[in-house]
Amino acid sequence: MTFVILLTVLLSAFADSWLLGDEGPQGPSIGSTLKYGTIPVIAAIIGYGTNVIALQMMFYPLEFMGCFPDLKIGCGLDLPLCGWQGVIPMKAVEMATISVELMTKKLIRVEEIFARLDPQRVSEEVGDTLPDVVSSVINDAGRRHCPKLWEHLPGRVRKQLEDGVAAESRPMMARFIDDLQKNISSVFDLKACVVEVMVSDRRILNDTFLLCGAQEFEFIRVSGFYLGFSFGLIQMIIWMFVKQWWILPVCGVFVGYLTNVVALKVIFLPIEPCRPFNLFTVQGLFLQRQPEVSALYAKQCAERILSAEVLMHSLVTGPSSDKMFELVDKHVTACMEDQAGYYKPLFLMSIGSETWVDFRSGVCSEFRKRLPFLLTKIQKYTQETLQIEDTLRERLQKLPFRDFERLLHAVFEQDEIKLILVGAILGAIVGFLQALVQTPEQLGLGS
Repeated sequence: MTFVILLTVLLSAFADSWLLGDEGPQGPSIGSTLKYGTIPVIAAIIGYGTNVIALQMMFYPLEFMGCFPDLKIGCGLDLPLCGWQGVIPMKAVEMATISVELMTKKLIRVEEIFARLDPQRVSEEVGDTLPDVVSSVINDAGRRHCPKLWEHLPGRVRKQLEDGVAAESRPMMARFIDDLQKNISSVFDLKACVVEVMVSDRRILNDTFLLCGAQEFEFIRVSGFYLGFSFGLIQMIIWMFVKQWWILPVCGVFVGYLTNVVALKVIFLPIEPCRPFNLFTVQGLFLQRQPEVSALYAKQCAERILSAEVLMHSLVTGPSSDKMFELVDKHVTACMEDQAGYYKPLFLMSIGSETWVDFRSGVCSEFRKRLPFLLTKIQKYTQETLQIEDTLRERLQKLPFRDFERLLHAVFEQDEIKLILVGAILGAIVGFLQALVQTPEQLGLGS
């Protein structure tokens, strides 16, 4: 294909130079042939190069590089004036928000996902660990909140309390998980979870785009070469008749701009498949790969965005974690009250009701500290049981084309004009460099 393109360029240039009489005694010179023949080749390089660079600038660098990051170009572009950060990482919060809104509205409900957990199975998963945890919780709370009494309290009484709470800890955990499932929408913020993950590690957002849109981005790069070459032929014809230096940078702008515009349109349009003249089917390239992209996106989400580890971490550290810990306190307190039983009057007489409440609160506080450790014990079970990858894949594959197009394009759409303009600017720069070579005398650099 490259040979055909180059041969076509040389033949066209040979004919053009002959037609225009730009030849020596032996016919068209190599110099005059190359003078025209290099125009479509350079246009192809511009098309390819600007697309490659523009794509790189969409994703990299992950963090701002330069100075005065708050100084923007303006004109609605919101781009840094004295440095650069990849457009996708720069807009991580907005893009993560768009992604999670699509996810929660069209694909999954947090109540449905957490309802798949079996409270009894969860209590069994942590069953071997709970007795030791409970024992350390009660001892630490006793030493910190009523140290004198705890030291002089008969060992038999302490053992009775520890054994009672330990024996009740499994049912307590099962009741807690059941209560958590019923109140999950108020104690867990899925949107905040996803946004935090994508913003704290901007590579995740980048990798999701690059993985799901790999073929489309490759198409943008390659199509830039062929479209640039095609536009270059037109540019060559114009240059045959209008040899003004400004023609080359202007054409560079059009090549850089149009190659990106055409490539983006072909990727996402038409959304619904259509058959022109009933001869062949036409549809956006991204939409044709719905089954494949669905599987890639689902796997990425399940492993890096909505993994059990991420969910458990967000549960205990997210903006609604205080409400979740209130549920923990509720069940730990009930367990303590139940197991104190026979010995509670002794506690109340010895330390008073206020100190008993402090001790009980201390137990809750110590249990809170150990809850993240307990949750690590159920990560494997949770990852397998929630079935996030399977759920997302199946529902993505069944989405109507119009909804599926939003998966990648909705996040990309608001900033694609920046990709297009970057291509146009780079095209202008290369076109100006081309003018320096073709017509240096018009720029006052030669005679």
